[in-house]
Amino acid sequence: MLFLPRLRRGTRLVAAFLIAMAIAVAVPVFGTSTTKAAAAVSAPCDIYASGNTPCEAAYSTTRAMFGSYNGPLYQIQRASDNSTLNIGLRAAGGVANSAPQVSFCSGTTCTITLLYDQTANANNLPISPGKACAGCSGGLGGPAANGADIGANAMALPVTVGGQAAYGVLVNSVGTGYRNNAAKNVPTGSQPEGEYMLTSSNLTSGSCCFDFGSAETNDSDDGNATMNAIYYGTACWTGGCSGTGPWVGGDLENGMYFSAAGPNPASIPSETGSFVTAWEKNNGTTNFTLKYGNGQSGGLTQAYSGALPNGYNPMKVQPSIELGTGGDNSDLGKGEFFEGAVTTGFPSDATENAVQANVNAAGYANNTTTFSTTASVISLKAHANGRYVDAPNTTTSLIADATSIGKAEQFEMVTGTDGTVNLKSLGDNNWVTADNDGAAPLIANRGGVGNWEVFGLIHNADGSVSLRSYTNQDIVTADNAGASPLIANRTSVGPWEEFDLVQDTVPVSLRAHANNDIVTADNAGAAPLIANRTAVGPWETFDLIPDADGGVSLRSHANSDIVTADNTGASPLIANRTTIGPWEEFTLVANGIGSVSLRSHANNDIVTAPNGGASPLIASKTSISQSEQFDLVFD
Repeated sequence: MLFLPRLRRGTRLVAAFLIAMAIAVAVPVFGTSTTKAAAAVSAPCDIYASGNTPCEAAYSTTRAMFGSYNGPLYQIQRASDNSTLNIGLRAAGGVANSAPQVSFCSGTTCTITLLYDQTANANNLPISPGKACAGCSGGLGGPAANGADIGANAMALPVTVGGQAAYGVLVNSVGTGYRNNAAKNVPTGSQPEGEYMLTSSNLTSGSCCFDFGSAETNDSDDGNATMNAIYYGTACWTGGCSGTGPWVGGDLENGMYFSAAGPNPASIPSETGSFVTAWEKNNGTTNFTLKYGNGQSGGLTQAYSGALPNGYNPMKVQPSIELGTGGDNSDLGKGEFFEGAVTTGFPSDATENAVQANVNAAGYANNTTTFSTTASVISLKAHANGRYVDAPNTTTSLIADATSIGKAEQFEMVTGTDGTVNLKSLGDNNWVTADNDGAAPLIANRGGVGNWEVFGLIHNADGSVSLRSYTNQDIVTADNAGASPLIANRTSVGPWEEFDLVQDTVPVSLRAHANNDIVTADNAGAAPLIANRTAVGPWETFDLIPDADGGVSLRSHANSDIVTADNTGASPLIANRTTIGPWEEFTLVANGIGSVSLRSHANNDIVTAPNGGASPLIASKTSISQSEQFDLVFD
């Protein structure tokens, strides 16, 4: 949660009303009645207009962005018959009327296919064309036909606004994105621009890029300064960030910047909350400013205001608006979107403060959708020939030619919030890629994860699995009855495309992010686990044992006993059990592509290395920060 000053609800409403009334007195309204004038200052874009920085694009799936708006918010399409429905408001200037959506989508799935622009510009946001549009071949393709993106599940993000049910835009499945490449009247070139959105830290990622704002008109990377969008996530593009994030940044193309140099301020290790307001404004030549706030209460915190990064003056912004992806359609970012706007001009602090008060007064609540990521160690046994898939080195392709399991046949499998997986070879510590956009055989030679390193996991009727390459949507096959390297070039599943997912027990050590030391079962296992060693020996080595329920247990090499979260998790972790029960089971939580955390089954709390690692490990935290993160060391 954000620790920001809190006002009682009645105080917030009075404050918002006084701000609105002051604006109404200062700005004459033509052609409307007194009642309409009062309503016209009750929404974010009315406030922006009163500050002479009008909205040129405004979107929300939850409420009106103008006090007088009474049109549709978004369009949905159901899978059962492909029919569509516009979702509107309960009343002009009010909140979404979601009841028709619930009825329309009953018994089937629905996708958000269009976000309506509430300004007069009609800058509506359809699903992004990705590579499918003319001149867009330089970008990254999505998972739909011809490389287009996909829409969000319309029912996946329920919340309430002012006590009324509504739904946000959940950017979770890889390839979810929206875009308008011919936006009207939005700032271009080095013209000043302001942006805000309401999002959440319930779902973020360290991949590129959960963005909202201005991008290129060809879904391609056109160079530094060709986009100006809000980024929200944990990716530290330039390195040197402090804390775990997420943070509000500016995606200015070829970099998500939290300052001119790149990193976030050390005093702000994260910017979190069930509802987070994210703000970016850029005068095009000398300044960009980043702010964040709690979407339910309190004011704004300025994280950065100063010079643009080197090479970004002047800006070269193009007339395109995007949501959910990067400028070149990089589509591995994850996030939540409820409302947002793009304005002309450089909004004043007073205007932004008033919009923040308006968001608070809207009464957003009940954002309780949860997400999980897991890590495990597996091997793949090919049905094509009964042999194990081998990743021998960074220059040799994956092939099913091993009769037993060694390190080269073992992979760390990270399962994302959307069910897609990434595979890291324990043999060379590199990620498996469907090289050359899937046209070349699979090989473990990547230091990071992009589109080529993402696979869908298909569960077959016989208990086996198949892998679908995200980059070309084809199935991975052990070609030529397993005699040829694995390659993603099949459109259906047969025996050559089937693999048994073998859960492996492997030796591992844990390096604590709290102090960068190795966890030890001290005193030959007689003392609690603590992170205070600089080298790995038997006391610092554990067998990572897969459990039947998908969790893991740890057997210490110090004494061959199982690690337990003793006393239902109230006592420090110690290796003194001979059998496995709930106290000895943990969920291995993947923190994006990198560290892991351990959630104890004893009390559902996260294991922490408290006091900077100086105290024994204990399962006592409800959220993950630096002290709850560990690196798995397999060497």
